[in-house]
Amino acid sequence: MVRTTKTTTMESDRIKISESKFGKGLFAKKNIEQGTVICKITGTPLNFQQTLLLHEKESHTLQIDFDKYILCDAPFLYSNHSCNPNCAINSALELITLQHIKEGEELFWDYSTSMLERHWTMKCTCGDKNCRKVITDFDLLPDALQRKYLELNIVLPFISHFIKYERAKSA
Repeated sequence: MVRTTKTTTMESDRIKISESKFGKGLFAKKNIEQGTVICKITGTPLNFQQTLLLHEKESHTLQIDFDKYILCDAPFLYSNHSCNPNCAINSALELITLQHIKEGEELFWDYSTSMLERHWTMKCTCGDKNCRKVITDFDLLPDALQRKYLELNIVLPFISHFIKYERAKSA
């Protein structure tokens, strides 16, 4: 389990929104300790049907339950995906660091830790040696990676409950 130790807001001078190979991204303005809360995820509540009306901006939403989404506000809006993330979302909907982040380093989280809808996928171009090539639903990740993320407690609660239920059914 990752323990959070410090809260960071945009005013704290720890992160900045800057140009990334993916468009815009979140970058460390100074070294950030493991377990630091980078930001609280806020935005406009939506349901699944409302996300579909966003068209190309549908990717600006975060699934937080089976039919609940948030149209994300900055700074979280500019967070990018990696198959080898240095950040994650905790159950309090905060972006937290999974490791020490060096000044100038981009902050990444694994989008799959919030996805369970069988609708949206995205080609992954993170470039990590273990890149999965496609960002998809959590339950479609390799079992070992699912277990790792569940043990770190960085999977949104609705997905954790679903996975536990499905595993109990098949046991």
